[in-house]
Amino acid sequence: MHIDIVLKFLIALAIGALIGIERERKQVNKNEFAGIRTFILIALMGILSVYINEFYPNFLAISFLGLIVLVGLSYMVSTRETGDIGITTEVVALLTFILGALCYTDDGIRIAPIFAIIITGLLAAKSYIHKFVRKISEKELINTLKFLIIAFVILPLLPDQTMGPLDVFNPYQIWLVVVFISAISYAGYIMMKLVGAERGLGLTGIVGGLVSSTAVATAMASRVKENEFIIRAAVFATVVASSMMFLRILFEVLVINPDLVSLLMVPMLSMGILGIVLGVLAWKATKVKEVGEEIKFKNPFSLRPALLFGVLFLIILFMSKIADIYFGSSGLYVASIISGVADVDAITISMALLAKNTISQDVAVTAITIAAISNTVMKFGIALFIGTRRFGQIIGVIFAAIITTGLIAVFFI
Repeated sequence: MHIDIVLKFLIALAIGALIGIERERKQVNKNEFAGIRTFILIALMGILSVYINEFYPNFLAISFLGLIVLVGLSYMVSTRETGDIGITTEVVALLTFILGALCYTDDGIRIAPIFAIIITGLLAAKSYIHKFVRKISEKELINTLKFLIIAFVILPLLPDQTMGPLDVFNPYQIWLVVVFISAISYAGYIMMKLVGAERGLGLTGIVGGLVSSTAVATAMASRVKENEFIIRAAVFATVVASSMMFLRILFEVLVINPDLVSLLMVPMLSMGILGIVLGVLAWKATKVKEVGEEIKFKNPFSLRPALLFGVLFLIILFMSKIADIYFGSSGLYVASIISGVADVDAITISMALLAKNTISQDVAVTAITIAAISNTVMKFGIALFIGTRRFGQIIGVIFAAIITTGLIAVFFI
């Protein structure tokens, strides 16, 4: 029992030290509020206050109020001397006290270190966060706020039950899928805004594949048309972005229908890994690493694209169900080829949902793989007709190897 208490105190001290190190490294002068020693003591004050509170009720509240007074007085003095009205360190000091206090409880000792790491990460990433905020346009902010309202205010109000013909229309499920897909795209969009697509083709290929591999392929084809000197580097970005699509598909299925992952893993990983390897070989063959201009990605949280994706997803869901009823698996495969050209995410999730109670897992995996291949062929067309003939030929050879690998993997499932 005594060992447990000692461990809790040590974790509280470690939390104070972690946050204190970050704060002390950011200090401009020696007269600032707190450094590593002070934060360690604040965390210790928090856990000691909870411990003493067991013997003297209200001691925790009095201790916290005392800290607020000390922090407030320090803020007044420092503001008067330096003119700096920033209050970050003072707020973090109060949070450190709370985290230290949490360490005394059995549940809190698991939560406190997590929040300490998050807080330290936010403090350390100050410059990146400010840089990201400056890059956000007013239109992007408004679009994001609109989507968040629809996702977290309207979504819970939608009925979670099937209705209409064929029992495939579920308002809650369909909109939840829209939120999920947009969130994946937005994660890549944020990373692209943080670093900038113009920084290098490596980032463009990897992160761009999370947002839209089609957009990357189109942009690279246009760039090669203007300057064929960057052809090898453009091949890398296009191939790696397309390879990331296979990994994205695997992640989507993992969330929607985990039972499919063991079967889908073979074709998706085979195509994805081979694509990345071939892309790296193209990367090593060139000294050109810059894109030269930023690729224009649409904000995934814009309301109109989200609604359009929802409509497309519903259409594909109906089309797939009808194809399965009247034409069996062959009808589903044709639907996958057609749908994959337009949007691989919609057909992927449709198959993952139908595999739960309508179609077999083998058929679903084959249909998803065919859709991914169809989308890959479409990007080859973009490379050939928008870019130069040589660019299209190189992309065609690489994509042919990727597609062949996927088909062989499906055949042996």
